[in-house]
Amino acid sequence: MIKKYLKLWKLLAILSAGSILSNRIDFVSYLFGKFIRFGFFFAFILAIFAHSNSLAGYGKYEVIFFFLTFNIVDTLGQLFFRGIYDFRNEVRLGNFDYTISKPVNALFFSLSRAVDLIDFIFLIPIVLIAIYVGFQIGHATIYNIFAYIILLFFGLFVILGIHIISAALIVWKTEAENAIWLYRESMTIGRFPPEIFSPKIKFLFTYFMPIIIIISIPAKAFLNMLNPVWILISFLYASLFLGFSVLIWRRGLRHYSSASS
Repeated sequence: MIKKYLKLWKLLAILSAGSILSNRIDFVSYLFGKFIRFGFFFAFILAIFAHSNSLAGYGKYEVIFFFLTFNIVDTLGQLFFRGIYDFRNEVRLGNFDYTISKPVNALFFSLSRAVDLIDFIFLIPIVLIAIYVGFQIGHATIYNIFAYIILLFFGLFVILGIHIISAALIVWKTEAENAIWLYRESMTIGRFPPEIFSPKIKFLFTYFMPIIIIISIPAKAFLNMLNPVWILISFLYASLFLGFSVLIWRRGLRHYSSASS
C-alpha cells in the first residue's frame, strides 16, 4: 500500500514539474520572488542585532535558526499538501466527484495532486544554511539533531491534520476555504522565538493553533533548551490531532453533495 502511494506521489510530482516548467518565465520569477522575500526578512533579523546583542534572551544565530526552521517546516507543508489551495474549486466545479471515484484515497489525492518543484528547489539552500547556522551555534550533537528531526516530523503530522480539517470544512461548506489561510497567516508567528509573546499568546499558539509545537519546539530541542518530556507531549498531541482531523474528514464526507445531486 505504501509503495503504491509513493509511486502515485512520484507521478503527481513529475506531472506538476512538467506543468511548472512549461512556463519558464513564471518559474524563474516565482523562485526569484521567494528568495527575495526570504532575503528581506533575513536582513530584518540582522538589522535587529545591529542594535542589540540578544532578542528575548536568544543570540543572533539562535534567532536565525528559529527563522530557518520556520522556512523548512512551512516549505515542506506547501511541498506535500499544496493541493488544498485549489481544493475549493475542485469541489465547486464538481471535479471532486471524479476524485472519489478513483481507486485511490480521495484525501491523499486531493492534498498531494499539486507538488511544487519551486518549493523543493527553495528548500535545498534553506536546509544547507540551517546546517551551517546549527554548527555555528555549537549544539549539533547526535541527540539534538535526532530530536530536532523527530519533532519536525511530529510538526508535519500536525500540519497534515490542519490541512485535512481545512479540506473537510470545504467539503462541508465550500465558503470555508479561509480556514487554510488562517493557518498560513498564523504560521508567521513561528519566525521568532515564542518568548517574545505574552503567556496568553503562547498558550493560544501552543494548543489551539499549535504553531509553537510545529516550529518552536523542534528548534528548542536542537538548541538544547527543551525538557525531554516535550518530545512525548508533541508525539501525543500530533497523534491525537491527526486522528481527530481524520474523524472530521469522514464526517465532512457524509455531508458532501456531489455536483450531480
